[in-house]
Amino acid sequence: MSGNIYDTDIQKIKKQVYDLLNDLDNGNNILGKYEYLEKTSKTLYEYITKGTFNKTVLKNNLEMMLNNIQKIQRSNNIEKSQHEASIEVGEKLASQYIPQLKKEEH
Repeated sequence: MSGNIYDTDIQKIKKQVYDLLNDLDNGNNILGKYEYLEKTSKTLYEYITKGTFNKTVLKNNLEMMLNNIQKIQRSNNIEKSQHEASIEVGEKLASQYIPQLKKEEH
């Protein structure tokens, strides 16, 4: 994997994340089963396998990030640049996790 955003296999990452979540829910062995995810998205893999998290929030954030990657791949910088996508994702995640920036829910 080159680390180039254009080489990211969005569908494979999505499938492996959802399969990994299902395997963990069902107590299935995951060793060696998600090598692509572990290799290309190590932090995400470790977050899922070692952490406690809200699955709905994880899935929503994953969809948002992968959709932005897909827009970058499809658009060739016409629809959305990598920089613009990074700003959008960063702002969304900051508003969820940084206490001073959390949006109040009514």
